[in-house]
Amino acid sequence: MSEQSFYTSCKSSVQLVSVSEDGSQEIGIDLDIRPHSVHNDPKDDIIIISNDYVKFRASRFHLIRTSQFFEGLLGIAKPNIKPISKVFTDQDNGEKAEPIHLEFSSCTISLFLNIACSSHPCLPALKTEQATALLDFVEFAICDDFIDLARTSLINSLEKQPLELLVVASRRNDLDMAKQALRQIDEVMFNQLFNAPSVHPELAVKEYLRRLTRPYHLAILDAASTQAEDAFGVRVLGSQLIFTNDWSSFADTFSLDQFT
Repeated sequence: MSEQSFYTSCKSSVQLVSVSEDGSQEIGIDLDIRPHSVHNDPKDDIIIISNDYVKFRASRFHLIRTSQFFEGLLGIAKPNIKPISKVFTDQDNGEKAEPIHLEFSSCTISLFLNIACSSHPCLPALKTEQATALLDFVEFAICDDFIDLARTSLINSLEKQPLELLVVASRRNDLDMAKQALRQIDEVMFNQLFNAPSVHPELAVKEYLRRLTRPYHLAILDAASTQAEDAFGVRVLGSQLIFTNDWSSFADTFSLDQFT
């Protein structure tokens, strides 16, 4: 579904007024916003504006029910008090509105509102970028009931790309996600991923490890490196380290304790 299909063709003019700290200066900016085609019920009293200027009408009840962020913002808010720094005029009906501006796209906010309004929330298959943005949103809005749902969606989006999942896990500092990625990288998978004809395997591994955050980079090197052993299984002192191609072998014991 294209992003355009999320919107109606109707546009409304909204005026943003920025007020200086002493309250004496105002700068008016006319913005064109589009009402969302689904989340636009006039009975819903909370207006949310996305960073791509799409207007959503949302249920106060569902926002407070699903999000600690919105509970704190709306639970004590008085409807007739306008924000200090921003005032918007909805010129469709002349009403004074008090939108909540969020630095998230209309696609992400739409996905959130879809699950927030459902008694049995579920998500369609999402692209990695969509799933990442949704997980960022529900963590920002402290939606405890949706974090696992969004996280699972992100993992599923990279189901066949364990190396990319490990990169995401390192950047989010998600150890369980990292272990899930490592379990998929056995020797066969490792050779498929790093033994490209045009690149030396050692160089490919080094380039990949640089994409991980430093603690994960060091932890992978430590977990995958072992000393040579003699016939009795005793490590030979001074011997060269051996780098295993089977990362699944240390997935369950993988730890960052030494590197954080």
